[in-house]
Amino acid sequence: MRVLSMFRRYAALSNSDRWLYLRAFAHLVVIDVGLKLLGYQRVLEKARPIADPERCSVSKDDYRRARRYARVIESASHHHFIRAQCLHRSLGLHHWLLSEGLPSELRIGVRKEHGALAAHAWVELAGYVVHEEAASVAPFTPLGNDPGKKRPAPILHVGAHRPRASSDAAPRERQ
Repeated sequence: MRVLSMFRRYAALSNSDRWLYLRAFAHLVVIDVGLKLLGYQRVLEKARPIADPERCSVSKDDYRRARRYARVIESASHHHFIRAQCLHRSLGLHHWLLSEGLPSELRIGVRKEHGALAAHAWVELAGYVVHEEAASVAPFTPLGNDPGKKRPAPILHVGAHRPRASSDAAPRERQ
């Protein structure tokens, strides 16, 4: 019965949403197979930006689009035969955003939890966490950050309108 209701919900989607859902589903398969056959480093190397890698600004629409892709990947992961973990979802989103020319960065962080090391993966777009609340990744210390390397401060181009107070709203410009 669950499969039938899932197909009904899928059929009720618009054509563009169906396409996004299928693309997300495929991303998760490719990432899972890639991680098993090639390993993390080679899968990460396959993600190549289309746009200028030094781009550090995004528009409000870019951020909304990235959040939409993240929601679709999250939804697809709940209905997938692959047990997609945060690394699968983050790598899939990272590849997707880079292929769209957006300055995505994959982050992996660690923290000590009950005496054991815990890890988490997430995606940032021009310095802003995309697919979850920034507070949920705050306890993790990102790996691979070169303290001597300065990153330019991200700039989010927002229009004259203030962002809504929902989680879909793009972050406000940094002062």
